[in-house]
Amino acid sequence: MRCSAKILAVSLLFILAVGTIPVNAQDNYPVPSKTDKMLFYLQRSHNRNTIIYDLNTLSDGKINTENPISIYWIRYEEGGRKAELSFIQNKVFGVRCLMIDKEKESFILHFKYFNKREITLSKTDLGDYKAFVTINNELAELVSAYIKSENNPLGIPLSFKYIEFHGISILNGKLISEKIIL
Repeated sequence: MRCSAKILAVSLLFILAVGTIPVNAQDNYPVPSKTDKMLFYLQRSHNRNTIIYDLNTLSDGKINTENPISIYWIRYEEGGRKAELSFIQNKVFGVRCLMIDKEKESFILHFKYFNKREITLSKTDLGDYKAFVTINNELAELVSAYIKSENNPLGIPLSFKYIEFHGISILNGKLISEKIIL
């Protein structure tokens, strides 16, 4: 077995064993456990707390077309507890959802603060939903995003410097990423 084939085999075994793909902007950040509803997650340079973007479903399991995304924190720096985003946090890290195909129940998503990159939420051939974004001019399933911010002396983010998108290429299944200067 060639070296690259061995690396691919070990990577696939890791993904199967852990249940998630280790795509982080920072090596020392936790990777949230992948669930059936998790579409992607966002981490920031401010701290290791992570924002999760889940598919929001109704009691019958169908997508909630009025509010297709559920957003919450995993507060790793507070013992890993879940928490809702505050009003102000939602203004920055929330997403706007616009239905683009009622029959297929597909949506365009934009981060409320960063709207230079569209994310498409659509159903796959297998019937599950995925978030797709263009990374380096290539369509990819979005796995995570990372925001680098400049903080004041109190540690409060003043401005965003860049955002990185990490995903899996639809063309070849490879992990890809792109840094966008803000």
